[in-house]
Amino acid sequence: MKQAVLIAPETIEFSQTGRPAIKPDEILMQVKNVGICGSDIHAYYGQHPFMSFPIRLGHEMSGEIVELGAGVEGFQVGDLVTVMPQEFCGACEPCKSGRYNICNTLQVIGCQTPGAACEYLNVHAGLVKKIPVGIDARTAAMIEPAAVGVHAVRRCGSVAGKNVVVMGAGTIGNVTAQAAMAEGAKSVLITDLSDYRLALAHEQCGIPHAVNTGKFTMQQAVEMAFGGEGADIFFECVGVGATVNQAIECSKKGHSIVVVGVFGSRPEINLAWVQDRELSIVGALMYVEDEWDATTDYIKQGRIKMGPLLSRVFPFDQYQDAFRYIEKNKDASLKVLIEL
Repeated sequence: MKQAVLIAPETIEFSQTGRPAIKPDEILMQVKNVGICGSDIHAYYGQHPFMSFPIRLGHEMSGEIVELGAGVEGFQVGDLVTVMPQEFCGACEPCKSGRYNICNTLQVIGCQTPGAACEYLNVHAGLVKKIPVGIDARTAAMIEPAAVGVHAVRRCGSVAGKNVVVMGAGTIGNVTAQAAMAEGAKSVLITDLSDYRLALAHEQCGIPHAVNTGKFTMQQAVEMAFGGEGADIFFECVGVGATVNQAIECSKKGHSIVVVGVFGSRPEINLAWVQDRELSIVGALMYVEDEWDATTDYIKQGRIKMGPLLSRVFPFDQYQDAFRYIEKNKDASLKVLIEL
């Protein structure tokens, strides 16, 4: 089968390898679509803190089951599926408490183990999710990033009735803002430096307030959206120290900041204000199954809209061209898919 492997910064190598033989409790899927994530972009330029070369990318995926391993139940050949790409031990303290998304030995398919940038992928059936009628293969490959947004929103308890700020209107910021609305936020403000992304979030995805913080300060943006009420929770979806510090400076005392963005370098953070104002800074990584299932339902119901985020689809043999497209169209490219 054909595969694409990232062997060095900005270098994807195509090669042939054997079709994988499945073990008991595994399924073999013929890959349909692979998403390019912000983490993949960091890795492509050699800037991801937890990914190294060589790696076969692809942790956002959809496919069709072509073979079932011994003992697999609840699936049949021909099912359209996607995959929760977390390989976890099930025995460590986080796993035993239900937080296997931060398993002590967590490996993510397409990040630490070979991903879906290939024709066929074998995966443990416990990670596989059937796609309901009404969700196509392209949309199915975008459930994964949307689930990141739902998990992020739930990391602060509940956003119900609260004013929420999402910093960054890329894919993860957009779906986090949509998830906050779906989970009952009173109102949501999304900020970015790109008018294109802000317009998409506001006009096509229904985010109530969208402000360019290159034109207004963050404090002005918060006042424009929420008036004297201020913001109750900030979600940092950029991965830059400056935006974390903006959230710290604009947060109400005693409130929360959820860090969702991936940081390519170690930032300098204003911890003096965190201490003095008793702020809570909370990390958010991936998701667990009930959040994945809630995300699938939100997408099927139209409460999280993924269609507006799909910027372009590239055929498999143009995998590297897809990264070049993203580089040249940073503002206008949100979710780019590879189709096999």
